[in-house]
Amino acid sequence: VGFVIVLLLCAAVASIVVNALGQKSHLLLSYTTGMAIFIIVLINAGIAAWTEHKADGALEALTKMSQPSITVVRGGKEVVVQVPTIVRGDVVLLNVGDVVPADLRLVEAADVKVSEMALTGEPDDVAKTYKNKPKKEGEPEKLTPENMVFSGCNVTNGKGRGIVVDTGMQTRIGRIAQLIAGEDMGKGKKKTCGCLPDTGANATPLQVNLERLGARIGVLAIIVCVVIFIIGVAMDRRDPENLESPSWLYMILIAVTLAVAAIPEGIPLCVTISLSIGCSDMV
Repeated sequence: VGFVIVLLLCAAVASIVVNALGQKSHLLLSYTTGMAIFIIVLINAGIAAWTEHKADGALEALTKMSQPSITVVRGGKEVVVQVPTIVRGDVVLLNVGDVVPADLRLVEAADVKVSEMALTGEPDDVAKTYKNKPKKEGEPEKLTPENMVFSGCNVTNGKGRGIVVDTGMQTRIGRIAQLIAGEDMGKGKKKTCGCLPDTGANATPLQVNLERLGARIGVLAIIVCVVIFIIGVAMDRRDPENLESPSWLYMILIAVTLAVAAIPEGIPLCVTISLSIGCSDMV
């Protein structure tokens, strides 16, 4: 369970308890903050479960992005072999309509163009060459080198030859499949956190970084709220509508309200929705 989600659940419980001890405990509107947080957490959990369910379908779609056979050069002869039998070092012949069976480094290319939409989202075909152009100073590194073609990409123009450098789950499309499946370099066992699934094992780099950001903001918010609570109790700040209530109860409500406002509860939901939509569009 994410750190931000735990903070939100704690804030929701604290908000409900404090309001239940107040003068307006009989009013349903007093519990709207806690109820709203619970609803956000439940929606996020539901979407996360749905995304997990769709992961198997996405993996199956990724595996289907490769044709069953391809022409290779073995023993000086061109032979047609099954894609799963290809190994590193094989020389693969590419023609229009072929699906690249593995990550290849081109050694021959005649006006070769491939569709890399599955990898980069680029809708236009990308021209490839066997020449390795030197990188200019200050020029950003390209996501897909011009002398490389990648597994799962369609050859839309020209013909060429390439040497296999990576196969299976070591290819770039295979790494995408690993991220979707929740595997980290072959370590794909799902962990559990109490009665809830621990989705940290299959978190993408974006989710990990945003989780860290949310945790830092949450810790900072807690520190600020504790300071405000201490100052408020020391100054004997009371509820203006009920001066007889203890100051600590009023300051707890103020601190919880500030914490809920500061904790980025929208981060888990927005990231989950964005990644699930992106995964569906990709496959």
